[in-house]
Amino acid sequence: MRFNSKELTHIVEQGVVDKEGILSMKYKPEGRIFKKEETYITRHCKLKGNLLFYYKNKESRTEPLGVLVLERCTIELDDEIDNAFIIVFEGDEPTYHFATRTETERDEWIQALHLSSYECLKMQLQSLREQIQAKTGRDPVSQPPPTETGMAFETQSGNANTNDEPAMEICLACEDLPNDSSANPPNPFIVIYTINPPQQQTWVQHSHTEVVEKTNSPQFLKTIGFGDSTGIDTNTRIKLTVYHVKERMTGTMSQMGQVIFTVQDVLTSHQMELALPLQGPDPVDCGTVKVMAWVNDTNISVPNGPADDCKNDKLKKSPCRRRSKRVDTLRPLYRGIITRTFRFDTSDGRVKLLVHEYMAEAKLAFDIPLQLIKLWIDEEKSMIDQIKNLGQMSTRCQHACQEATEHCTSIVMLYEQHYHLISSFKGPSFKPSIKKGDKDLEFAPLNLHLQRMTVINELNDTTSWYDIVTVGAFTAYAQKYKHGGLMKLLQHQKEFYSADGTLSKNTKLDKACQLINSIYKLNVKVNNDCQRLCDIASNGLFSEMKSIAEHITEHVKELVNACDNKLLQGSEELYNAVREEVLYQKTLEMSKNELTESFTDLDMESSTENLSGTNFKKNPSMEPWELSRVNTEAACVCLTSLVESLESVDRTKWLNSISQDVAKLKNFVAVLHNKAVSFMTFLNIMENKGHSKLNYTIKYRRDVCFSHAVTALVTGFMTKLTTHTTDTHFLNQLCQVGMLVQFEGLLSCHSDENGMIEDMIVAVDDLSQVVFKVKVEEQIDEGPVLSLHGKLKYGSQSRFSKTWFNCYCASEGRVV
Repeated sequence: MRFNSKELTHIVEQGVVDKEGILSMKYKPEGRIFKKEETYITRHCKLKGNLLFYYKNKESRTEPLGVLVLERCTIELDDEIDNAFIIVFEGDEPTYHFATRTETERDEWIQALHLSSYECLKMQLQSLREQIQAKTGRDPVSQPPPTETGMAFETQSGNANTNDEPAMEICLACEDLPNDSSANPPNPFIVIYTINPPQQQTWVQHSHTEVVEKTNSPQFLKTIGFGDSTGIDTNTRIKLTVYHVKERMTGTMSQMGQVIFTVQDVLTSHQMELALPLQGPDPVDCGTVKVMAWVNDTNISVPNGPADDCKNDKLKKSPCRRRSKRVDTLRPLYRGIITRTFRFDTSDGRVKLLVHEYMAEAKLAFDIPLQLIKLWIDEEKSMIDQIKNLGQMSTRCQHACQEATEHCTSIVMLYEQHYHLISSFKGPSFKPSIKKGDKDLEFAPLNLHLQRMTVINELNDTTSWYDIVTVGAFTAYAQKYKHGGLMKLLQHQKEFYSADGTLSKNTKLDKACQLINSIYKLNVKVNNDCQRLCDIASNGLFSEMKSIAEHITEHVKELVNACDNKLLQGSEELYNAVREEVLYQKTLEMSKNELTESFTDLDMESSTENLSGTNFKKNPSMEPWELSRVNTEAACVCLTSLVESLESVDRTKWLNSISQDVAKLKNFVAVLHNKAVSFMTFLNIMENKGHSKLNYTIKYRRDVCFSHAVTALVTGFMTKLTTHTTDTHFLNQLCQVGMLVQFEGLLSCHSDENGMIEDMIVAVDDLSQVVFKVKVEEQIDEGPVLSLHGKLKYGSQSRFSKTWFNCYCASEGRVV
């Protein structure tokens, strides 16, 4: 048997021993082989529990010479000499011979040794149980308590308060705990047991604290919850058992003491605080346990104590300390909410910090990806229509158009499959780590959770909130990293794009995206100004109409100047050349009699969009680009002149007077935008000719990463917004400055993680495309809604598709 001699010495020196005296112990000197050479030597013996220690003499201050563990042994008389007895162990263990000076002493030692073993105590317990059961009709101990306590407690969950808050919580502290056998401060650890008599007959492990190392007065951070939202049984008895953790690796612990009290004792105590002396295994001072409790926001009724204690004013007027975790603020966006509560001391002894930690599963983990996939499907279908509206192409361009159409069709089919798989998923509300390589849930972010910390200053009753949205890296893990991440793929894609003809490193598509964004922005401005002009014409002043007309003129000039672009004109010329080539080929194939009919068929193949200002049913090649710009500018001049002439006209006729000219200007502006998009779409097709496989890979991978990023962003934004709806300072900052979002990753630059970083860099950069729009509602009936914006992304990771998103978020009507 392995043991620590210092620990054993500490055990025998602490407290009172069961029996102590002089015994003659049979001893065989080392090196002697004959039995007759054995002799009895006087030893001073101490019996404590089931351990028999023997020393050289009574005055010896050193460690004992040895110790016998009195288990699985018998005590028998020995006839070898007078007043002798032997201790016989099971198996091949040696037999130990002892002798006393008198027969009375021998009998007393035999009785004490016999009663010291655990087996004997167990037999006595069983006999007492049978006697009590014979008298009462029931077994007082239906299940014996465990004989050992190890660090298995560390792996248990404790009191995990999910959607139901505990009715009462307590925090624990100890004072003046004794040192261990090495005179070092202990490592305290408390296990909490409960029992509800008379329904329960045995103590049930309820929870435990953390281990606080090397301190005689530990303050345990973790709090313990009791009851639920329906209340708590005040008759519940609570037992706190304090242990000293000697070795965490092996789980070796020794009990230091315990206290027992009821819930009612806490609720009726002064300021809901108790200070209870620890009752140890020995009648020595073991220290004190301090209990402080508070009641959460539930319907629990706090009693004032028994009737005979009503004269005690402290009990009658004892304040009920109440706290709220405000879990309801999280439930609209999260489920599976788990909370932990801790209490910290500060350098200012008066101030205590109460800390609530929350972890919750985001409900939007699948909702946002589904919305994105639906928008991307509609966008690809729209792109197919745009390609068709370009009309019939020449042989050299027809293959490129067909390749682009097949690319869009493949994306639509793939995304429709993903939409069905995600919408039919029946698992948890988040994608767990084990499914990170699952292609079926590829668009859903990994492990999307909220970690919230609420810090309450108990002295001045102030509260601060700290939220962190935790999520897996924004990467297409299921697609692997054979060719690297998005950064490397985009760089490879950029190598085959044509330069824009300037000294910069931008490509033609970069310039095209920037141009389309400018035209779209001016198109929106002109339409908004026209709407404002009509509103003022209904019930406004002439000066206001004139001011709006000036804005319209300014924005139209900017639009016309933006359309005077070499890249746009070059794309128009190339497109018209291709169309003329098709017409020329048709002319050679057809007879003169069929020529007129062929022109009509070509017109019907072409765009049915309103792409001409003079005749809105013609295709874009029928009206020169320069003429479209001139028509738009002329329409603006006509409208401005008309507004200036309305000063002397009856106000009731203003709206009717300008309606036709406003509609004409809006149509011309739409023509410019649609033709520009058509020409740039044609340029995009020609630039990506022969690279559809790479474009498919980039599109798919980029959308997956962006879906992860925008889902995490919307979740964080909505959490922040719902928490601060009454914070005027925050709302003003949100409107004037916006919201700063910080991303922190734990990836390295080795192996596949380098590709993950590349994916995440592009995904985070793409978040610049997201615009939040908050709408105040009295009652929130739905979550955030995404919609596509008309802008394109340009820059280091340009993208010729509608990748700007509006996120419409509803907030309750409390917003100031």
